[in-house]
Amino acid sequence: MDMPGHGGHGDHGGGDHGGARPMCAMNMAFNWSTENVCVLFDFWRVNSSTSLVLTCAAVFLLGYFYELARAGVRGWERSHAPSGTLVSTSATTPLVGADAIRKDIRWKRALFYGLLVAYSYSLMLIFMTYNGFLILAVIGGAVAGHYAYSSDDWGSVRGANCH
Repeated sequence: MDMPGHGGHGDHGGGDHGGARPMCAMNMAFNWSTENVCVLFDFWRVNSSTSLVLTCAAVFLLGYFYELARAGVRGWERSHAPSGTLVSTSATTPLVGADAIRKDIRWKRALFYGLLVAYSYSLMLIFMTYNGFLILAVIGGAVAGHYAYSSDDWGSVRGANCH
């Protein structure tokens, strides 16, 4: 039964929809697919060898720049730590006591933290396509970025910030 105002949208059963693009592939197992692999957005699709290479390059750069962003935030935190404080790189020790940090700096740290969490979750969602090519691109970018930007920080050898 058609409902008023819905113009006969009753046939949602995968028929020809006038040239509409196929749905994104939703694999829940490891795969090497190159057909209709959507990356974060419906418009970002892998459908050819060229789009696969370009997507892997972009995902590699996203992983690489994530490590650059983490290093940038660590450097910013060090430069804004109250003088005479020991800045920790341990995952279990806070940077400095919360009372020692000005409120404007705490807000900026919280904002940077939120942005890094959103960035890391985006990388996780790319990883969760379970596509081997994209997984290798994420890992490759993270490895290259970590190599390039964390040479002086022993405490940063821990996983990505996906909580």
